[in-house]
Amino acid sequence: MVIGVTGNSGSGKTLFSRKLADELEAKLIDADDVVKELSKPGQEYYTQIVNEFGKEYVLENGELDRKKIACKIFNDLNARDKINKITFKYIVEEIKNEVETEESITIIDAPLLIESGLNKICDIVIGIVASKKTKIKRICLRDEIDEKLAKQRIDCQPKCKYYELNSDYIIKNDGNNLELQVEKLVKIIKGRIND
Repeated sequence: MVIGVTGNSGSGKTLFSRKLADELEAKLIDADDVVKELSKPGQEYYTQIVNEFGKEYVLENGELDRKKIACKIFNDLNARDKINKITFKYIVEEIKNEVETEESITIIDAPLLIESGLNKICDIVIGIVASKKTKIKRICLRDEIDEKLAKQRIDCQPKCKYYELNSDYIIKNDGNNLELQVEKLVKIIKGRIND
């Protein structure tokens, strides 16, 4: 069984995915980790990004300047489309390969699960939503940025309704009852596996 977990930045999908993976003893594929791995110098993905955005997006140590790229794509729709096309090409292929080699339950934690088409290989899609205030607070803490920048990022991303329409289950994650929601979902998933 393949389970996809998606949601906005700051929704807490990674924490949820880890808890779910622990409970189900599942393999967890974190799309952000896959991107980091493929962003290393020498990788095709890295080369494509540098060719598209230029050497000014490379740090002195040769690594991609992820903060600078994030700033660019959250302020420029055209740049966001370009990076998504490159990312989808390499990341989707890598994740699909990982899923194919796995025999147990696999969880894919991906912010762009639906946009990339990865939802099509999932048996279950779980959307994680949270209030705008909660997401902004989490992004500020995690990325060490100010509220204005965090709000800008949230405003570029789909609204909660988008996840509600494109998911089998919705988890409201404003910091309360996450454990309880994980427990309920684990029971549902185990029931589906045993059917």
